[in-house]
Amino acid sequence: MVRRYLLLIALLFVDTSSQVAGAQGAASASRVDSSVANQRGFFDHADPVRFTLTADIRLLLSDTADEAPSRQATVAFKDASGNTMTLPVTVKTHGRWRLTHCEFPPLTITFPGAQTAGTPFAGLPKARLTSYCKDHPAYEQYILQELQLYRAWQLLTPYGHTPRVLQVTYVDQRTGRTRTTRHAFFIDDRDNVATRLNVALLKAKGATAGDLDPYHRTLMGVFEYMIGNTDFLVSELHNAFLLGTPEGETIPVPYDFDYSGAINTVYATPNPVLPIKNVRQRHFRGFCADAEQYRRVFALLNEKKAAIYALYDDQVGKLLRLDVANDTRKYFDEFYRIINTPQLARSEIVDRCLRRE
Repeated sequence: MVRRYLLLIALLFVDTSSQVAGAQGAASASRVDSSVANQRGFFDHADPVRFTLTADIRLLLSDTADEAPSRQATVAFKDASGNTMTLPVTVKTHGRWRLTHCEFPPLTITFPGAQTAGTPFAGLPKARLTSYCKDHPAYEQYILQELQLYRAWQLLTPYGHTPRVLQVTYVDQRTGRTRTTRHAFFIDDRDNVATRLNVALLKAKGATAGDLDPYHRTLMGVFEYMIGNTDFLVSELHNAFLLGTPEGETIPVPYDFDYSGAINTVYATPNPVLPIKNVRQRHFRGFCADAEQYRRVFALLNEKKAAIYALYDDQVGKLLRLDVANDTRKYFDEFYRIINTPQLARSEIVDRCLRRE
């Protein structure tokens, strides 16, 4: 039943999109294509975007409701001539745990459309900001480590968030005082992910293994195992969302990796119902698949191994402490040993798969 509902939504999306495109004509389609191209342009660059975010921090930390209100804020940055430019933006909190445990909340930032022309944010309507939890160098490393996991996923499939590293100065709107300057990152908003890929964002919960594309559900499960993440539940859309393709496929997309063993934050703990004592221990929570799907996924991960490891040597990777980068690669070494040892692949992954959540 859920599968039929998800497929119907995807097909309705495609049909509606075709009708709208026909009604609006080529000019409208050109504008959509241009907007998507600009979004991709922002995320295609690897160098950090530096800006100052001024907001009412105390008010944001009080926005703990599921549907938080939008708040006024500003983003200030230097233009090519070194002059300071300021954009009015709206910000909105998300993420329950960080709202109650962190000094600064994760935000969705909405930019003011045409006013962004000629700025680093041109064509970027909205983005999710992952920022520091505590004003401490270790927590800044956590942010950079999570950024690298988004980049690793991006090497495996286009179906996912696209990240870009930032350096943000945080100013309290009430006092005018600078809180701190830390690295952070943007990911594109999931609505923009769907637009970029010409697919539908599906919001119905209850999806099971049979509702999902076999290859992509296997890829997600094995990737989460690779990074040591058990903090997701596809059926509840917990740290995962679903995309519906024009061909009727339902593709699961993971996000929010700060509870993974690859990062190993001081606050991350596994669900007590799982047979692991800490997040550094891997436990496979992917859906079951046939041998061909595992073969394809393992082959892809082996093919991309060098590129994944190289992320820790490029200009973004060099923002990490050397010991952190090396420790991450060692953690991945163990994963590759498992998938390339048939007995271990079977005992640790294939035989532990979920037939249902």
